[in-house]
Amino acid sequence: MPSPQPQKQVSGRLRRLAFLLIACTVFTVLAHELKYPASAWPSEREVLSGRSIFGKPGDTRSLVTVTLPYPLRPSWAPDTEITSITCHGLVAGSLINIFQKTLDHYGLERIRKLHLDVYGGCFNNRPVRGGSRPSLHAWGIAVDLDPLRNAMHMRAPEAAFSGPEYDAFWSIVEGEGAFSLGRELGYDWMHIQFVRP
Repeated sequence: MPSPQPQKQVSGRLRRLAFLLIACTVFTVLAHELKYPASAWPSEREVLSGRSIFGKPGDTRSLVTVTLPYPLRPSWAPDTEITSITCHGLVAGSLINIFQKTLDHYGLERIRKLHLDVYGGCFNNRPVRGGSRPSLHAWGIAVDLDPLRNAMHMRAPEAAFSGPEYDAFWSIVEGEGAFSLGRELGYDWMHIQFVRP
């Protein structure tokens, strides 16, 4: 019968380092969850691969038309009102919630004053501006609002949506797990996406 091997002792220092590594990992995960509490959406890289839950760009079988809780004015025809938009079926509920919570918080008069009713587009099967890869709009998983006062390359404080009067709106958007490129990257304040940047 072989004699038992002596167990190696783990130094106190190594134990502390292992504990510190575990604590840092847990902290990082918790910090991400605090920043993105409702976001279970795939990353932009996953979506662009065509293998995410959103499928392929331009697939109209994935789209639904949703009725909005308040009318939007298209930026290209501001005297017109629309009461529905077309988006990917998987983001429809969150999108409706954003508009409903915005109405509940601001009321229609303030929404109009803040231009939260100026619509720039959702589903549009096109490439990104100045590029060849598909835009997230090609899946119907991004929405643009008030594009004239929040142009793609505008930064704070020039972009209207960067002002403090929009903080509640961005809390609503982020509470539904969506992302503001303005808040995430500092530009394209018109753009809301249901994809992790």
